[in-house]
Amino acid sequence: MSLVAINEWWVADPDQRFWMEITDREDLGADLFAPTTDGSRRSYWGYELVTYVQPGDVVFHWHKTLAGEPGIVGWSRATGAYEDTDISWQAHGTVGRARGTLAQRPAWRMPLLNYTPLVNPVLITQVRALEGPLRAAQAELEELYPDGRLYAPFQFSDKRELRAQQTYFVKFPREMVALLSLDEPGGATGPTAAPPKGKAAKRGGSGYIADSAVRSAIEWRAVNLAVEAYKAEGYEVEYTGSSQPYDLVATKRGEERRVEVKGSSGAAVHVELTIGEVRNSRKWSPTDLYVVDGIQWWREPDGAVKAGGGDVRWWRDWAAEEGGLDAIRYRYTLPPL
Repeated sequence: MSLVAINEWWVADPDQRFWMEITDREDLGADLFAPTTDGSRRSYWGYELVTYVQPGDVVFHWHKTLAGEPGIVGWSRATGAYEDTDISWQAHGTVGRARGTLAQRPAWRMPLLNYTPLVNPVLITQVRALEGPLRAAQAELEELYPDGRLYAPFQFSDKRELRAQQTYFVKFPREMVALLSLDEPGGATGPTAAPPKGKAAKRGGSGYIADSAVRSAIEWRAVNLAVEAYKAEGYEVEYTGSSQPYDLVATKRGEERRVEVKGSSGAAVHVELTIGEVRNSRKWSPTDLYVVDGIQWWREPDGAVKAGGGDVRWWRDWAAEEGGLDAIRYRYTLPPL
């Protein structure tokens, strides 16, 4: 897939850390979730911008119906790193609706944290009342950054009223944030640290995260939830993940269950298993698989990584069946020279 050449006009200004999701979804603030291509399987900036969001950035949520009319109804902060996943998607445009079917497609997902509804949503009527200043702000930005698209949140036209961009995700210039009073107390306060330049950090799938502190926080969140779940059922639980190819041993009335635990910040469609984990699941019965995905993580002011939340799926009496396994790497023995 050939990606769009994104004009990263904001990277030199640490205050340009605002974005806007344009949606009618019910689970506002859960994440940013978009296919990697448009309906014609081409790269599209309104989706690809998701991969440029940095941890700590503010994401405003423009909802089409929640407040009775379109408008900004809340905000969240980005957390973690984006990941490659899949999405059941139908484009909302005329062509997409005409097709009438959902298709499973590659997607990007960026987790969000701390969704906060606005006490006073900023509705389309209020935005239109400020069309003049908003136009002026955009013109100044276009003059300041003349080398490409701004991906701004609103469409201006001399033939129709102002409206939100007809796309999923846009950049929200801080100048427009200020005009709409979204940077005042009770709105979305600005970030405190300068963002890294360029594309956001990327998750390597549901099985690997490059940052060891983040990976550890997510894994321990899943393990702790599993321990609590088994204890609630009357089991004595021992952690064995540091020495055995399974994470927990749960014992009750002489029965010993081995438990494999997997944690992910994304929606886990796949998990990675070592050969030891596969062999254990096939040789020892009963073995369970306990998966927690959608785990949220964040950094404390002292740099410590914390994790919370998560959705549990629990497979009892589980064995890794051959049909569900895909080889993702091989050990190769070098031939003699």
